Amino acid sequence: MDRKDYIGGSDIAAVMGVSRWTTALQLWAEKTGTVEAKDLSGIELVQLGTELEDFVAKKFERSTGLKVRRSPKNYTHKTFDFMRCQVDRLIEKSDELLECKTCSAWKAKEWEGEDIPVEYVMQLMWQLGITGRKIGHIAVLIGGQAFRYKQIEFDADLFQTMMDRAIEFWNMVQTKEQPMAVGEDNSTIFQVYPENDEQIQQVQEFEDQIALLQETKMHIKEMEKEKFGIEASLKQRIGENLGIETAKYLVKWSLQRKSSVDTDALKESGLYEAYSKESKYRVLRVTKNKEKKNV
Repeated sequence: MDRKDYIGGSDIAAVMGVSRWTTALQLWAEKTGTVEAKDLSGIELVQLGTELEDFVAKKFERSTGLKVRRSPKNYTHKTFDFMRCQVDRLIEKSDELLECKTCSAWKAKEWEGEDIPVEYVMQLMWQLGITGRKIGHIAVLIGGQAFRYKQIEFDADLFQTMMDRAIEFWNMVQTKEQPMAVGEDNSTIFQVYPENDEQIQQVQEFEDQIALLQETKMHIKEMEKEKFGIEASLKQRIGENLGIETAKYLVKWSLQRKSSVDTDALKESGLYEAYSKESKYRVLRVTKNKEKKNV
C-alpha cells in the first residue's frame, strides 16, 4: 500500500495536532505529494526497532502469560477506506491487540507510572477503532535495559473525534486545501512554496496577525537588548576570572576557539567558485504601507 493513499496509525497523532514529530501541514504535504515523504527504511534505529519487534512480543508473552500471534492483514475501516491500520500482534482467544515499541534510555521518563506517549495512545485507539477490538496493549523495550507493558481500553467518544478530524483532514488532502501552519512548519512551507512571483495578495483579514507579528518582533528586540545588558554586566563582574557561582547558579565566561574559512583567500586562488554552493530561501519581510489619502 502506498502511504499517500490512507491515514494510518502512525499518522493520526499529526492529524489530531498532538505529534511531536510531524505537523498536520507536514503530513498533508506528504499525502498530497507536494513534498516527498522521508525514507526511514535506511535508518539504523528504525531497522533495529523492526528487528526487535519479535523479541518485545515474546517478552510480553513471558511477562503476562498471554499468547500472541502475528496479525494476518492490514485493516480498513468498514465505511471509510482511507482509514487504515497495521497491527503488530493479536492476543489469542480475545478481542485485544498488542503494539511493540523500542526507545532510547533518554525517553524512559515518558513511560513512568501509567504514562504512555500521546502519539502511541492515538495509534492504539486508532487500531482499536478500526479493528473493532476493545483493549490495546503496548510493550516497550527502553534502552535495551528495561521493559514495560501497559494497556488502554477503547474509548468510543475519542475515536469518533479522531474520525471527524480524519475526515476533515482527508477532505483537505483531496481538495489541496492546506491545514493551518504552526511554528514548526517554516521549513515545510518553503518546500511547498520554493519559488515566489511578484503578485501581492490583498488579504485584509491577516492585518491583525501581521500587526501581532510586528509587535512580537519589537518585544523580542527589547528583550534581546535587556539580555545583552545583563550579559555585559555579568562579564564585567567576572573580569579575568573563570566565572561566578551563587547558591543556585554557576556562570562561566570561558575562552572558546573556532575555525573559519578565509573566503577572500579562496577567491584569490580561484577555488571559491569551484567549491561554493548556492542555496535558495525565501525571507519574510513586513513594511508598513503609506496611508492612502481620501480623494
